[in-house]
Amino acid sequence: MVSSKRLLEMARKWKKMAILEKKRILSSTRIVVASRGHVFVYSADKRRFKIPLTYLSSDIFKELLKMSEEEFGLPTNGPVTLPFDASFLEYLLSLLKFPIPMEVERAALVSISNCRCHTPTLLLGELHKQQVVL
Repeated sequence: MVSSKRLLEMARKWKKMAILEKKRILSSTRIVVASRGHVFVYSADKRRFKIPLTYLSSDIFKELLKMSEEEFGLPTNGPVTLPFDASFLEYLLSLLKFPIPMEVERAALVSISNCRCHTPTLLLGELHKQQVVL
């Protein structure tokens, strides 16, 4: 039979172990929250960008979000992923840092839509060229 003293020691030890395990679990699943006035988005190559909320009202960013919805669907509990690589997103964010003329914004929108519209046709064209060569 286990004495009451030994039983108390075992209970204290298990309690300490449970607390340490809880701390370890909490520290390994650290949740990162964007600072006030910002939101995190991810590029197609999984790089995280901190975006000011004011950028979300620009036509360029609205188009990016539409494309993201078409490509990946609406995220329920996951991150927003934009369908471009990190270097292209860095370029777009550098455009949005300062007020840009309407012509530049239109040109950026055209280049974004061209990326979306012509990528499959370019790939098919390249595939056709390869078949002709064979």
